[in-house]
Amino acid sequence: MPDTERVSMALAAGAIVGTWIWDLSQDGLTIDDALAKAFDLDPAAPRERVRLELLLDSIHPEDRPAVEAAIASALQRGGRYGEQYRVRLHDGGYRWIEAIGQVDHDPSGKARRFSGVLIDIDERRRIEAERDQAQALLRSFIEAAPGVVYAKDRQGRMLIGNRGTTELIGMPPEQYVGRTDAEFLADPDQAAAIMAVDERIMSSGQSEQVEEEVSFPDGTHAYWLSTKAPLRDAEGQVIGLIGTSLDITQRKLDEARHRETEERYRLAARATNDAIWDWRMSDDQVVWNEAMGDLFGHPVTQTDAAWWLDHIHPQDRDRVETTIQAVINAGGTGWVSEYRFRRIDGSYADVLDRGAVLRGEGGEPIRMIGAMLDLTERRMAEAALAESEERLRLATEAGDMGFWDVDVIRDKLIWPARTKAMFGISPGVEVSMQDFYGGLHPDDLAPTSQAFAAAADPVQRALYDVEYRTIGKEDGIVRWVAAKGRGIFVEDRCVRVVGVAIDVTERKAAQARLQELNEHLESRVLEEVEARTRIENALRQSQKMEAVGQLTGGIAHDFNNMLTTVIGPLEVLEARLGESDPRIRRCISMAQDGARRAAELTRRLLAFSRKQPLQPVQVDANALIVGMSELITRSLGSSIQLETVQSAGLWWTRVDPNQLENVILNLAVNARDAMPDGGQLRIRTANCEITEHGAVPSDVPPGQYVVIEVSDTGTGMPAEVLAKAFDPFFTTKPAGRGTGLGLSQVYGFVTQSAGHVRLESELGRGTTIRIHLPRVLQADLTPVVATSGGDACGPVRAELILVVDDEPGVLEFSSTALAELGYRVLTAGSPAAALDLLKQHREVDLLFTDVVMPGASGPQLAAAARVLSPQLKVLFTSGYTRDEMGHNGVQDPGVHLLHKPYSLDALARQVRAVLDEPASVAVA
Repeated sequence: MPDTERVSMALAAGAIVGTWIWDLSQDGLTIDDALAKAFDLDPAAPRERVRLELLLDSIHPEDRPAVEAAIASALQRGGRYGEQYRVRLHDGGYRWIEAIGQVDHDPSGKARRFSGVLIDIDERRRIEAERDQAQALLRSFIEAAPGVVYAKDRQGRMLIGNRGTTELIGMPPEQYVGRTDAEFLADPDQAAAIMAVDERIMSSGQSEQVEEEVSFPDGTHAYWLSTKAPLRDAEGQVIGLIGTSLDITQRKLDEARHRETEERYRLAARATNDAIWDWRMSDDQVVWNEAMGDLFGHPVTQTDAAWWLDHIHPQDRDRVETTIQAVINAGGTGWVSEYRFRRIDGSYADVLDRGAVLRGEGGEPIRMIGAMLDLTERRMAEAALAESEERLRLATEAGDMGFWDVDVIRDKLIWPARTKAMFGISPGVEVSMQDFYGGLHPDDLAPTSQAFAAAADPVQRALYDVEYRTIGKEDGIVRWVAAKGRGIFVEDRCVRVVGVAIDVTERKAAQARLQELNEHLESRVLEEVEARTRIENALRQSQKMEAVGQLTGGIAHDFNNMLTTVIGPLEVLEARLGESDPRIRRCISMAQDGARRAAELTRRLLAFSRKQPLQPVQVDANALIVGMSELITRSLGSSIQLETVQSAGLWWTRVDPNQLENVILNLAVNARDAMPDGGQLRIRTANCEITEHGAVPSDVPPGQYVVIEVSDTGTGMPAEVLAKAFDPFFTTKPAGRGTGLGLSQVYGFVTQSAGHVRLESELGRGTTIRIHLPRVLQADLTPVVATSGGDACGPVRAELILVVDDEPGVLEFSSTALAELGYRVLTAGSPAAALDLLKQHREVDLLFTDVVMPGASGPQLAAAARVLSPQLKVLFTSGYTRDEMGHNGVQDPGVHLLHKPYSLDALARQVRAVLDEPASVAVA
């Protein structure tokens, strides 16, 4: 901000601390009383010939070296001096001030005069620090927020989603941001249900927690537990919805499995012969299955723990209670005991009781489940076991395990049927060691033979432990066998080698499958990591663009207010000076040029942030391009050839034609800069219909579009530049030749117009930009009604105008300008004050009000004013409407809006046009 602007603003705000004049030729430093007070000097001391050291002593020790260096530098070079530092107050505390001054040199280059002012900036520094801290905290919160956090606008479109949202939805942000649930969820019924809940919450303004079932395009289903609340603006109006969601699909599955497990447990408890019991610690109740009656005759299904203890034999009771309590109290999980349990007829049964403790997350015992086995049946089984040992041996021999016995002395091999089967030999066929070696896979023959020789070697006496493949002698099947054995030695001679063999073919196959699965899993994990990285990068880019857009929109609002107080007064000053002083007029001209360029920069900021006010109409893009061809040709120069290719039967689109012309011209100028040695610029129009299942994949949503393509044969962009092309303030042009807002402005305007812009470029091969704008049917065209009526410069009839603006500078300029134009003027710095004036002056002809104000917006003020004066005409003004005047920056029909910053001529024309408009046409 220029020093003059800061000084003017400080004067308006009463922030001037004091002034000084240092006559360097006489070494006399003069200060005013306010500056002396600020530096805590003696009130009685003279204000002339003050020593510089006295002022420097009041500066904070950390800031003093920088101040001294800045003063020395300013004295040496001359010209502007500016520095911010802290000054000690009467109470010993410090306050931030800004010194702004000017060092004048004499013709010989020697400093002769040093004067300036001090401005109190302590509050500004505090606000800036709080702002920086809040922004850093917000960025950290969004990045660190766990789970799923998202926001939707009033129409149900996704505005933003964090990393958890992307993972939960299962698609990258560019596929769901800006779209409704109906557009990115596969099941239309479920999407409608979700959107109905969202609408209910936004309409009621009440938060809710709901469960939602969602189907995705890949056929999978998910359950979300969502907490949703209305999103409100600064005035408390519901503008959307914020929510957090948790994927509870696994919990649902766990609950279903739990119910299934409970059902299985119930059925198993009914089917088993054991007495199953379930002891709940919370109420000390024990639930029994029907086996309690079958085994012991007790017709009970539920008792307490004391009933169970009472039926244990008195000699076993203390032991059983002690052991079970020890397991519960010591954090154990399993308990086993044998004791005698009384039947209903008074006799005792020997039982084996086993229980397992189920504990909570904190380790506290919750339940204990167990089974009582009547040992009578076990003892009968033990008796029968001895009788069946031979059967067990034969069964083992006939099972998976095969025995083998090699008589080394006689070179004889003993194989049972199971072992022969491992080598593909029938049970009755005689075998020898030749069959063993001949049945080994060629790759395994050498290591297996070496292992057998080591086991039979009296010196090594190694364990024979090998795995090998066999090729069936009769069936040719390849099998895997695991064999173990040892040599039997008499003195130093091996007489036999005996062992077992197990068919491990299935195990090997499972291992191979597992290895293959692991290899595939690793590749899938790598693919998933890469995909997640791409999604995270896209999300960060989206968040960055949104955050910068919000910031630039706010900056543009403040700039437009400030520029209004610059452009208008400069025009007034220029008119009053006339031709009196050419030098002053040149200075005014330079200031006006700078202000206009600042206004253009502000307009680009608003375009990027998608907050510029648009006035869309139905547009024939072919006719628009033809109309501006001469302008484009002049802008390109003689070394670049312009070619326009217009599609016959081009559809119509609905955009702001002035902004679209700016976009095309901006792209043409960018293309010209990319072709310093000349080339060809091609502008092409076409109709384009994108379907959901089209042959060519597209990231543009399905629909019918009018495409405007601008391509050049210039230098093109490398990949790293292409990735940042739409970023605000990014430019490859030399310093001073570009703001970095050109393509950002294009991106903002097209997005605000519900369109899409795509950029393709290759280094050395040129650049192509395609703009997709939604089609409108020609049958829907309606004539455009002019918003101005009568002669804009018609006679002033001294109408009474009420001017309302919360910015004092803008309010003063507007009221002064209107008064000089011949109108009677009332002013109000707030909506409340304006309503009070309207109650006193019902004869007000025009309400000229700012849109964005604290307490109430301009439209809200206009609505309240119309209640007092139904025929009151309204003219709004704003540099940043935040959608109060329309939707997504698109101005509502019939609304009169004068955009900040405005010139004196624009103010006069617009006020006269609204006042001359018939009362039935003027709409707020």
